[in-house]
Amino acid sequence: MKRFIEELKYLNRGMPTTTKIIIIVILLYVILSFGKNLIFNPSIFINIVILIFSLLVHELSHGVMAFICGDNTAKRYGRLSLNPLNHLDPLGTIFPILLILSGSSFVFGWAKPVPINYYRLKYGRVGEFLVAIAGVLSNILLAILGMFMFKYMYEILIVTHLIEPVLYLISLNILLAVFNIMPIPPLDGSRVLAAIGNYDLRESIFSMDRYGIFIIMILSWTGLLYKFIAPVYMAILSVLDKII
Repeated sequence: MKRFIEELKYLNRGMPTTTKIIIIVILLYVILSFGKNLIFNPSIFINIVILIFSLLVHELSHGVMAFICGDNTAKRYGRLSLNPLNHLDPLGTIFPILLILSGSSFVFGWAKPVPINYYRLKYGRVGEFLVAIAGVLSNILLAILGMFMFKYMYEILIVTHLIEPVLYLISLNILLAVFNIMPIPPLDGSRVLAAIGNYDLRESIFSMDRYGIFIIMILSWTGLLYKFIAPVYMAILSVLDKII
């Protein structure tokens, strides 16, 4: 936790004091406004745990695949750990938690990108592609696991009151998969494009990493993000339902 707080301070070291005060006021308002949800709906805690677990598995998958493909950078930086504090991005974790507290059905988030030395990866662009797609596939696999549990362990889930958490596991991980496959740097979809595209496209994608969060925010505010994610989400859910 100490490392997480120190990183949060470091990322915001240049932020003016007035801006920090405004952000704190906004956070306090959100907590006071939606704090009652925690009292009357304790399942929110479970949803937050599922969110953190899903983000951890996503990033861990990138690191494991990179290690399999010959790059041990993630391992050296402690990113093959099961400790969520080694993977969670402060903004990418706080933002979706606030969405959960607000009762939003549309939740997405992200973790810290895994450090990768592309020159160490085996199989060239194929290795890059495997590392890039590993996170999205991990979320799809978690959704499939949830669907298997729902279909074949339904009675057990009813008795143990785990129906809602399992349904949330399914929906959240499909959302995370669709969100991360978007071709916006530095999301996984952009890395997939970089792996299969030419040199100029690759350089353009990596040079836009710093602007990705602003693009995502603009798409979210204009409603375009939801318009893209919603139909793809429903299509994946339909396909998985038919297969399972």
